[in-house]
Amino acid sequence: MPALARACRDEVEAGFDYPSGDVRRLRRVEPYRLVASDRRWYLLAYDLDRDDWRSFRVDRITEVAARTWRFHPRPAPDAATYVQEGVASRVYPHRARFLVHAPAETVRAQIPASAAVVQQRDNGRCEVLSGGAELDFVLVHVLLLGHSFEVLDPPELVTRCHILAQRLLTAGKTMSPPPAKDS
Repeated sequence: MPALARACRDEVEAGFDYPSGDVRRLRRVEPYRLVASDRRWYLLAYDLDRDDWRSFRVDRITEVAARTWRFHPRPAPDAATYVQEGVASRVYPHRARFLVHAPAETVRAQIPASAAVVQQRDNGRCEVLSGGAELDFVLVHVLLLGHSFEVLDPPELVTRCHILAQRLLTAGKTMSPPPAKDS
């Protein structure tokens, strides 16, 4: 990691091996920042071969070589936000956004940074961006937070809410509810 930190500081290109499926590929980058997120380090860099910003898990990087070619930093996304969005949602086939009726600090304490991006909105509400292999799992995780919420995106998730709500109502009809406790 020291070689990557120096390359970020000195604004010099870097090369390294990085896994792509079962193959390790040489990556040529303009390193921008090292970011810690949920007990891991990530490198935010401009990938010269893919012509786009990328984040790389530092523990997967091998054979680091800082180059002598200097570069002028490009306008970059906020490093911490970019990395967290990548870890929490961009790597998954499905992404969802929710408006949760609870303060961001409360929701952040309930969700690890690797599972969602939580941004404060207005009036004690926050926006949650998360991803998963299946949208139903993302929906259930937000439901289990215990706060009221609204689906912002994608639209088809609203239909899934109705289907799952109907299943829960049907499942609840098979037994009588327990008697209410006196407070």
